[in-house]
This record gives sequence, structure tokens and C-alpha cells, in this order.
Amino acid sequence: MRFLARWFFRLLFAPLIWLLYRMRKAGRERVPRTGGVLLLSNHVSYIDSFIIYLSCPRPVRFVVLEKYTGVRAIAWFLRLFGAIPIQPGKAKEAITRTVEALREGDVVCLFPEGGLTRLGVPVEFKKGFELIVKKAGCPVVPVYMDGLWNSIFSFERSRYFKKWPRHLPCPLQVAFGFPIPSAEATVESVRLAIWEMSGEAFAMRREFDEPLECALVRSLKRRRRETLFAEYGKNGGRQWSRADTLGLATALARRWMNHRSEPGDRIGILLPPGPMSSVIHLGLFLAGKTPVNLPFTIHQTETEALANTIAPLGIRTVITSRAFMPHLIDFWQGDEGVFVDLKEAIAPPGSLLSLSERIRARLEPTWLTCWRLDLLRRASEREAAGLVTHPDGDVHFLSAAALHRNARQVMAAGFVAPDERIFSEDSLSRPEGLLLGCWAPALGQGRAVCRSFSLREDFEKLTEAIAEEEITLLAGSDAFYKGIVGPVGGGSVRYGMVFGPVHPDALEEEEKRLALPLARAWSHGGGIVAMSCPDPNYGNARIHLAQRGREAGSVGRLLPGFAAKIAEGRIWLKTYPSSDPGENWIVGPEAVEIAPDGLLFLRGTDPA
Repeated sequence: MRFLARWFFRLLFAPLIWLLYRMRKAGRERVPRTGGVLLLSNHVSYIDSFIIYLSCPRPVRFVVLEKYTGVRAIAWFLRLFGAIPIQPGKAKEAITRTVEALREGDVVCLFPEGGLTRLGVPVEFKKGFELIVKKAGCPVVPVYMDGLWNSIFSFERSRYFKKWPRHLPCPLQVAFGFPIPSAEATVESVRLAIWEMSGEAFAMRREFDEPLECALVRSLKRRRRETLFAEYGKNGGRQWSRADTLGLATALARRWMNHRSEPGDRIGILLPPGPMSSVIHLGLFLAGKTPVNLPFTIHQTETEALANTIAPLGIRTVITSRAFMPHLIDFWQGDEGVFVDLKEAIAPPGSLLSLSERIRARLEPTWLTCWRLDLLRRASEREAAGLVTHPDGDVHFLSAAALHRNARQVMAAGFVAPDERIFSEDSLSRPEGLLLGCWAPALGQGRAVCRSFSLREDFEKLTEAIAEEEITLLAGSDAFYKGIVGPVGGGSVRYGMVFGPVHPDALEEEEKRLALPLARAWSHGGGIVAMSCPDPNYGNARIHLAQRGREAGSVGRLLPGFAAKIAEGRIWLKTYPSSDPGENWIVGPEAVEIAPDGLLFLRGTDPA
């Protein structure tokens, strides 16, 4: 009878889950066909048990707190599927019951975090499962569910349930990992395996089914009247709507698609960060070129160092401002390169091409724009952007897939919301500037705000921009926050994100002076790897476990889709899934520590 009831449940709820979540599954064949198996999964929402049950090829029993068996809404589900109730403070009894179920050959699911994450990423794993697998002698299968953070059942937007979903359907991905023998199942090995499964699950997202160029056009055509970029100058704020940005970018793309071909089609951009730099970057990207963002400088020594750095890169054209050209006469020796004034690089605002593209940005369907610009055939592995983070080195080239992935990772957890209003003046030559000041708002629903280059030290313009644009997140280096002369906390600003090296004591002092919570983040290898945020504590701590969102000495937690391990005295990062466990690991800095709750500590002198 119970078998029929379970079959009826699958028949009834599987179509509903498909309609709402369009679930994709990977690795189901890795779950052993027979014998006891312990599933260990990340825990994001109140419907995780339903999702795992419908994803797993075998019936699953869940370990739950006994108090939930008295909740009418879910008690029937728990009884039907043989849930194993446990009581807080009676760990021995809970372990015994779970071991018995595994020895009987059942598949049992346990959430090692002990509660729902309120950060959107895994938090500390409890060690109880180590004793369970040791006594049961069964393998452990790691599981990662990606996408549930966007459901109404998670803590997204700092509350459960009382919110409308951002998207319907709300796609999610579930990845099952390779079994881990009981003798090797430790907190560290399981955490690493779940992190790796996060990469596999994240790679299945539907956003990656189309070229980044098409995803950009599609996003800019949604909410086309809303502001994407804003810049505050002497006469107040100037805004670029999403449609205006797309119109300017496509006009630039059409002009530069016919530009003479150069080695690698790499075009340098030497401009201060701001809306125009972002528009030119997006336009060159849509044109199929590789925009190489250069650190803006007019200091002679630095321009010479920059010239030496980019000489081997094949860059022969640099877009800059005519006002800066006299300072750049020694940028190249001889006649090897060409400077192009930004006003000549884009179609003049009053031109027929610019007017036509702005109208099309508002009226033309996405598919037609993509067809006109021949975007549908763009390869995801093509070189899409270059970053020269310092005048004397540190050059990174990103594929379209890597750029797309990292922009989505930034918005996939509780650190940066898709509708975030970000104040950022970081150069687009740095990952944080490129992603937070351009790509994340463009692919999401938010906006990026800054001051004009001549007013970067004007505190009144900063406070004006924060108030008028209802800024929710500040992002910058330690030097940026030191340049703020008064408190900026309160109002709409949730917190400030700090990139680069900073002493923990100095960070705490700045936090008090600015009356604003500050949380660190870390960029490496051309992308943003880790972030943190103020502690997301909620309600009664005895019911909802306290979780650390930040620590002054830590650069934060890995974003979804990243895995990290310590080997040979260094941290190694994995960004893409691979059938070969040895592939796709990139080496990071030395003197790195991963805390039990997943926080990363860079003990070196320069964590940037």
C-alpha cells in the first residue's frame, strides 16, 4: 500500500515540479543501485526534501527533527516516506536509527549543515555523519541543488515565503556525485565533493544554453525604460536606460564589425570607469571584438610600463579620449599603434545609425536583433574580454563562457541581488569593476552608479548619488572607503564590499567611522571568487542556527560553482566541471586557510 502511495505521489507532484522548476538532473547513475547509501546535500530551502526525492533514482528516507512530524503540512510526507525522526540532545539515538536504516539497505538523506543556509552557499558541516558512515560502512554520495535560492522557500530577500518569485518558472539543477567510500568520508572530503558538484550543477543552468551576446540583448530589452548606468557630474546625475545602452552598444557594434581586422581583434580601452567605458566595452563585445580594458593612467612612467605590458598582446588600436592623447605620445614607439577618440569610436547621438538603433532597441524583438548582428553563431569559448589589472603586468583573457558564468555566480547567492543598485568606481580592468560595474547589472535587473572622473573626490556628489539612486551596495578598494569623509550608513545602503588587501583592525575602524557594515571579497585569475556579507541571523537563534556572513580577516565564502582545496601549501580553485578530477584546477596564492564553516583566510601580505 505504501508503495502505491509513493508512486501516486511521484505521479502527482513530478509534473508540478517540472512546470515550476524545470528541473535538470545529472549523475543519477552514480547512486549505487543496491545497498545502503547516505546522501549528503546542501540545504537551501524548505522543499529540498521533495526535490531530492523526485531527483534520486531510488526511494529516499530523510533524517528530520521530531518536531516536524507534528506539522500537518509535511507530517504526511514524512510518514509516507519513512522519515527518521531525531531529537536535539539525543545524538546517540539519532545515530543508531540512521545506521539501522543504512544497514537495511535504504537510501538515507542527511543535510550536514544542520539547518537552512541564509547566505545562499553552504555553511559549516557538522561531523555527525562521519560516525554514521563509519558504523554503517556505507558509501556517501554528495548532492548539490542549484537554483533553489531563487525560490520563495529560501531566505532570499531576507525572509521565507512572504515574497513573490523573481521568475516563473524557477529553473533548478541537481547533481549527484561519485560515491565516497566510508573510510574516506570526512567533513573536508565531503565539502570538497559538494563544492565540485556545485560546479556541475551550475554549468547546467539554462542561461548558458544561448551565447552571452544573446543573453545580453535579451536582458537589456527587459525593463528597457529602467536605468542601467548613472553618472554624477557638476550638473547632477545623468542616466542611461537599458534601451539607450543597447542602442548605443549596437550602433557601435555595427560600425566596428566592419573595422579592419587586427591580430586577435583585440581593441584596447583606456578610459576612466563609467557608463561610456561600459557602453564601449559592450559594443565591442557585440561586434565580435575583444575589448581589452586597460588601467586608466596618464602618468608617463605608468604609460610606458603599460605599453611594455600590452606590446606582446597584439593590440594596435586603443580607444581613449582626445583630452588624454597628449599625455600618451610615448605609449608606443614608432607607428605601430593608433589612438581613436571615443567620440569617433561610437556613432554620434544625433546620427541616423544611432537613432535607428535606439528605436530598434525599444521595438525590435530579441531574435531579430540577434539575427541582424549574427550573434546566434558566436562560440562560447571565444575570447570575449581582456583585463590588464596593473600597468606592469597581471593580464587575463576571459572566454565568453567564463565571463557569463562569473557574472551569474556573483548574483547566485545572498551577496549581490539581481536588482542591486551598486555604487562602484573600480576600473573595468579589474574583475570587480567589470562585473559589478557593468556585467552583473546588465545581465540582471539592477544599475551601476558612479561619479564623473573629475569629481571622484567630491563627497557631496557621493552622498547625492547614494540618496537619489537609492544605492543598496557600495563596492571598492580600501582606498575608496578611506576617501569617504563622513558616515554613509543608514537609508538604503545595506553594506559595503571591500576588494583587495586591508588590515582587519583598519577595516573595523573604517566600519565605525562610516557607520556602515563592511564585508570583504576576493578576485583572482580575472574573476570574483569569494564574497561575504553582514551576518544573516534570523529569529530565535535556538531554532535558526547563527551563521557568520563575514569576518574581518576573511575574504568570504566561495561563490556557487567554485570548488577549492589546499594542496602543496597553496589553494587550488576549480571553476568548471570535468570528467577528469585533475583537470580545470588553477593554482592560487600561498598561506590560505579554509575555516570549518567555509570562510577563506588569505594569510599572505597581498590578498588581491
